[in-house]
Amino acid sequence: MNKIRLIANLQNTPIFWGYFGIIKKIMKKSSELFFRVVLIPIDYIMIVAGFATAFIVRHDQNKPLAYLVSGRSFLKVILPVLLVWIVIYAFAGLYKLNSTRSRLYELSRVAVASSAGVMLLIIMDFFRSSPLFPSKSIPVYGLVFAIIFVGLARVVIYTIQRMLFRYGVGVHNTLVVGRGPARINLARVIPEESPAYRVVKNLAIDSSLDISKLDRINKKYILDDIFIVEEEVPQGTISKLVNFCRQNQLQLHILPSLMELNDAPTRMGRLNNLPVLEIVPTPLDGWSRILKRFMDLILLIIIFIIALPLMLIIAVMIKLTDKGPIFYKHERLTRSGKKIKVIKFRTMKSKYCTGGEYGGKSTLEVLKTFNDPALVEEFERDMKVKNDPRLNVLGKFLRQTSLDELPQLFNILKNDISFVGPRPITEEELKRYGDESGLFLHIKPGLTGLWQVSGRNDIDYDSRVKLDIYYIENWNVGMDVAIILRTIPTLLLRRSGY
Repeated sequence: MNKIRLIANLQNTPIFWGYFGIIKKIMKKSSELFFRVVLIPIDYIMIVAGFATAFIVRHDQNKPLAYLVSGRSFLKVILPVLLVWIVIYAFAGLYKLNSTRSRLYELSRVAVASSAGVMLLIIMDFFRSSPLFPSKSIPVYGLVFAIIFVGLARVVIYTIQRMLFRYGVGVHNTLVVGRGPARINLARVIPEESPAYRVVKNLAIDSSLDISKLDRINKKYILDDIFIVEEEVPQGTISKLVNFCRQNQLQLHILPSLMELNDAPTRMGRLNNLPVLEIVPTPLDGWSRILKRFMDLILLIIIFIIALPLMLIIAVMIKLTDKGPIFYKHERLTRSGKKIKVIKFRTMKSKYCTGGEYGGKSTLEVLKTFNDPALVEEFERDMKVKNDPRLNVLGKFLRQTSLDELPQLFNILKNDISFVGPRPITEEELKRYGDESGLFLHIKPGLTGLWQVSGRNDIDYDSRVKLDIYYIENWNVGMDVAIILRTIPTLLLRRSGY
């Protein structure tokens, strides 16, 4: 009986809750660390398996090798060399703790890091006295198999981790603090964004912060993270919260006022020793812009080899089936408001084409000649027409497959547009971007983009604008790779194309 009283009294002491909370936090951190650490040997095994498969596939082909080597000898050479891939993966952020990015984004990072790994292996092979690979195709096969194997292995690992989340293993007990509706919305969004966070309490605060109340909540739920919406919260309250989190080993996440920042992308900078929160229009600037152009040129070289014969066939078919020019050039806006001529295969009958080269009629004027108010209304709403009566014989097929846009490869070559970017729009459309119109002109439009892989023409115009703005504000290399990968099945399955 005395022992029970002793335990009950001990549970009411801060020391008990302090140690108990520390133990639980260590267990959660250990869970996170375990799933990140275990990725290292699994990634390495999958990379090795990828190159072993590449060796087998190439060895079984009825083509001579540059030099004969056994599978065992190949593995002895390649095993230590492939360790450099793990270092590249680490620099690519693939082993970061508390990572909540999407699996598709992570796969794109795996693809980028693996490509860098293969390039490094090719450079090493060039300077070695004895070659690493018995055939030049093995590193290419190895890259493809490694990306597939690593991607599948990570899906399995994350599936196991998500299953454990359901039983509370590794889940962060989270407190949301703030004022107004933004706090309620945040509490709803957090678990939707990541199952690793469980909102256990949503606390409304007034002008002062009751630390004793926070302490009781922390003891009851053993908190791991606190999210605070900064909107209308006094600076003194935030300072108290920072101190409370420091004393209790909690991770504090501060969301700046949405009213003040208007969802603008930010980055941390420094003015001498003073930390400054910088609002940037887009991450796509400086070296990032150079990198994007380099990626465009590399992809352009690869696609041109396949596309040129296909473009020649389409050009001949258009000429044989419909009188008039093969290409249709339409004025669009690119970076800094510069006007460019975007080139497409002509999908409309010549008499319905618009612009100065075709009689100067506008699209609305042409559509009104069909005496169908629904056509005009649809175009004014979506800037597109689903069942377009202006199409020529090949028009519907070319639009559904997006083959009409192949000539835009020449626009990419001229640096008018990029492979990935916002939709190319006319000067008249710019006003529909409202206050964000200036932001749109910060970067070049793209042949494909978020709008292309998120429903194409099935999404309304306002949603397309929002997707464009999101891309501009959140650009990164991984996003471009993910969009390109998602564009391929979208085109092959002819999703929402017209």
